[in-house]
Amino acid sequence: MPRKIQLLERYFVISHRAILIFSVFSLVGCSSIKNEDQEIKELLTKVLAKKISISESVKVSMKADAEWVQNPLLKPCNLESFSKLRSIINIDGKSLESILNEEDLKKICEESEEDFIFSNKMVPQSVKLVEQNYLDSLFSAYIRSLKDQTVASQQFENLNANAYIRFSKPIFLQKGKYAFICYSNHSSESSSSLLFYERVNKEWELILSYPLLIS
Repeated sequence: MPRKIQLLERYFVISHRAILIFSVFSLVGCSSIKNEDQEIKELLTKVLAKKISISESVKVSMKADAEWVQNPLLKPCNLESFSKLRSIINIDGKSLESILNEEDLKKICEESEEDFIFSNKMVPQSVKLVEQNYLDSLFSAYIRSLKDQTVASQQFENLNANAYIRFSKPIFLQKGKYAFICYSNHSSESSSSLLFYERVNKEWELILSYPLLIS
């Protein structure tokens, strides 16, 4: 009988430890996801600050943009190709080579091609997430309508009324010191830029901006 009691006690001790370890890992995992969501939200709040200040609602595509990596200017996707781009914002004389290395660019290029969906936890309250399929249908309708000037004019207004922003998957580098994101503004006039931010005193500051498209 004493041996059975000892076995039961050992069983309960082992079970208790297993439950405790599982609980700790679960909490760490949830905390990590929560922290990532918050970090993305802080970055997007900074990127969209100007848009939010002049609009009650800002439309953002729910699906992250992975196509920017296929831009001919970035072939191959490495530090040399990025460095050939002409920066329109260069704070304190900083260059891409002075803040990033090949491993950072490899991380950006590889992770940017992963499927990524933005959730409401990742965006400011005034941002409205919209399905990409719906946004694509608006542009397709505008292109199809170009043969008819009257219809085209209506679709043009509809396209502008539904202007939206699309982001690539946000990439955080060097233990969160730097962040990269591709920003695209879609309407009748479109533009896109590669943006690099640095965390300074717990705030994100834009340090480099490379335009890819203005139309």
